[in-house]
Amino acid sequence: MKNKMKKLKEKLKNVTLKQWHILLIVLGIIFVSLGAFHSNLWFDEAYSVGLARQTFGDIWAFGGHDVHPVLYYWLLHIINLIMGQSIMAYRIFSIIPIAIMIILGYTHIRKDFGEKTGFIFSFLCAFLPEMAVYAIEIRMYSWAILTVTLLAIYAYRLSKEDNTKNWIIFGISSLASIFLHYYGLMAAGLINVVLLIYLIKNKRKKGLIFILSFGLVQAIAYFPWLMYLASQMDHVSGGFWIGFEFPKTLMELTSAQLSGYIRTTDYRELIVPTIFAFELYAYIIYKTYKLAKEKQDLKPFKLAVGMYLAVILAALGITVLLKTSVLYYRYLFIITGLYIFAISFILAKEKNKIEIVSILSVIAVLAIYYNAGMIADNYSSKNSAPIEYMEENIKETDTVVYTDCGVGSVAANHCIESQVYFYNEPNWGVEEAYKAFGPNYETVVTKDFMEKCSDRIWVIDNAYGNAANDLYGDNEEYKIVSEEKFFTDYHDYNWKITLVERVN
Repeated sequence: MKNKMKKLKEKLKNVTLKQWHILLIVLGIIFVSLGAFHSNLWFDEAYSVGLARQTFGDIWAFGGHDVHPVLYYWLLHIINLIMGQSIMAYRIFSIIPIAIMIILGYTHIRKDFGEKTGFIFSFLCAFLPEMAVYAIEIRMYSWAILTVTLLAIYAYRLSKEDNTKNWIIFGISSLASIFLHYYGLMAAGLINVVLLIYLIKNKRKKGLIFILSFGLVQAIAYFPWLMYLASQMDHVSGGFWIGFEFPKTLMELTSAQLSGYIRTTDYRELIVPTIFAFELYAYIIYKTYKLAKEKQDLKPFKLAVGMYLAVILAALGITVLLKTSVLYYRYLFIITGLYIFAISFILAKEKNKIEIVSILSVIAVLAIYYNAGMIADNYSSKNSAPIEYMEENIKETDTVVYTDCGVGSVAANHCIESQVYFYNEPNWGVEEAYKAFGPNYETVVTKDFMEKCSDRIWVIDNAYGNAANDLYGDNEEYKIVSEEKFFTDYHDYNWKITLVERVN
């Protein structure tokens, strides 16, 4: 037994960091994919799935009334054309960019900054707690973090030397970033400006021609979207759903990358990741100070941190301008590639292996804890109950009415053959945006729609709502036939599905 252990130790000693890195990539991709194999949806995902069914032109028109650019929805529509309405295909599509991020540590960061930096970069891309969350969500975030990270990598490479292939990748990444998310737009704008200033200072004529040409192409490409951008900013300035809640909001912004999947809205769930976040920041500041005293080159680190903070400051500036918050922890994910690189760069310079292992171990433990909770909720048997009930009972000739846009939007994606009405009594101004759920869909703000309903009406509400009674309870022309409640674990959604029939 002792001899076997000795041989095993010898074999492990002979394994190179490069080989460990390849194993890490495989394990990391598996880890972020574990929670993906289910067909549940929550509101934002339901909206993505709804838009994916539309034409490219309708995606532009309907998505223009949402609060994000439309490139992701176009890409999702292509997946829809190839694979059909497949929730699984959409989730795998979201995993791909995070898998590429993990691989970038080996193919790019390792080559540019050394094996240790590349290894840690891949580790954090796989095991930062929030990576597994957005890797499987049917939203634009995983693609946006990839394009912004690629943009930063190639901007740095281009600061070293002009290379036509690198300029093309830089240009494509920049264009994709500005059409995926507005934080991508801010990041791309800042990175382009910083690189432009650098090229001017160093009199790099070829580089200047490239970046000005790409800037013109981006401006021309973005020009048709400016009308929608102005409209969206006006809509946001009229009152956005993002609010500020002390201390929860500050804790979310501080520990965004370390808090992962949290089911409750209780800020106390954020205490552990917030404490660790402050400890990690204190360590990074201390190490940076020491490395600066040793006169080590910290320029890549400073650039990454500078860009990360600059985007946050830009978001704060827009918040002041619009008088409503656009600074949200989820949006920080888009610039998290810069965060990951900054930590990787400093940790790689740590000579004490115990410190490196300790920090990465805490991150891994948090990631496993949060991912385990998410997996349990994603695969809960409770999640399918309301969907199965609707599929068994709702007929194509029935009418579906909802007032709760959470469960209602999910229902709308499962009742696309039935006529669906969203009774939006507060009149949020979402009529055009919510056409994504069409064509048999209408957002209404008055009760006139009731006259157009069929004789069987299904009212979808949250379990604590009273929509069916509010709409039909006092009307002698209708009777409430049945009512079922469901409590699901996916995003903690709860349902009340009520059948109302017209009295003949």
